[in-house]
Amino acid sequence: MEHIVLEYDESTRTALVVATSGGREPVLSGHASPYIVADGYDFESRSWGAGHYFTDIAEAKIDYERSCRHPYPIAEGKLRDDEFCTIRWCREDVAAALSEYLAYPIPATEKNIDTAIGQLMFRDGLQDRLTEDGWDTISAIIDEDELDFGISTAQGVDFYKEAFDLSTCTDAAIWPSGDGNAAFVMAYPADSDDGDLAVYKIGGGLIGDDEITVEDIEGLGGTRELCVYKHGFDGIEAIRDFANRTAVCKFDERVVVRDPIGAMPDLGPTLRNTAVLDEWDARLAMQQPRDPQGIAAAALTAAEGGTKAVAEHGGNKH
Repeated sequence: MEHIVLEYDESTRTALVVATSGGREPVLSGHASPYIVADGYDFESRSWGAGHYFTDIAEAKIDYERSCRHPYPIAEGKLRDDEFCTIRWCREDVAAALSEYLAYPIPATEKNIDTAIGQLMFRDGLQDRLTEDGWDTISAIIDEDELDFGISTAQGVDFYKEAFDLSTCTDAAIWPSGDGNAAFVMAYPADSDDGDLAVYKIGGGLIGDDEITVEDIEGLGGTRELCVYKHGFDGIEAIRDFANRTAVCKFDERVVVRDPIGAMPDLGPTLRNTAVLDEWDARLAMQQPRDPQGIAAAALTAAEGGTKAVAEHGGNKH
């Protein structure tokens, strides 16, 4: 019989196996019990003496542990250590659904319960639907703001969130680069083959006076700093890496440009204003006077809680 060994106990020579068809599907020809607890299992001949057959892997697992004389503590139906929630439905639940949760009450007779269970289990409909609905339920309950984003600054977290909130191909977020006369633009890339999120660094000299839309960003001659698919591990990691860099240090000054009807808005005015303001901030920072003696004296004053240290060290107040 074609099968896969799931578990084996050497001391009792007991194996938990699943019968397969084509090496994949858990099917035992002519039966609906593919899970087997095999006594006296022999690896060389891949055969066994007696076997107990089960349709449910949980029942097979319990019988396997019992056959191996292993202690099997009550674990609320969980079979693996990493399981944290197990939900079981029984006939009583179906009876309650018939009498209380349908559009109108149905008598919870044995025949009606059997019919309802047959409908629920047809082509694994219930299990598939519960799994699909489970993802929505999990995402609705989890509060993202209480989780660790792996990002060091508030601006970085804001960037990460907005990267996944860029809803249409016409939207763009623009913010200063922080090093003078340049702006960052987060937008959908014009060539969709590369991904669905891109960040460009555009120098002020490249912006010009013409209208600029999202479709024109690629051709301005700036630097593409980031381009990823937003969903998927690589994309998420790339976005997080970019969010941790100094490139987003001024993201809190961003301007989101969008058109409510989905047309291509002109990004030019916002790009020009952002680049000019960024250049002004950079010049202002360079012109700030630096007095090492005064800085040291001020630090000492703060530490001692008075102004006496400033006079003693010849510090200047600014």
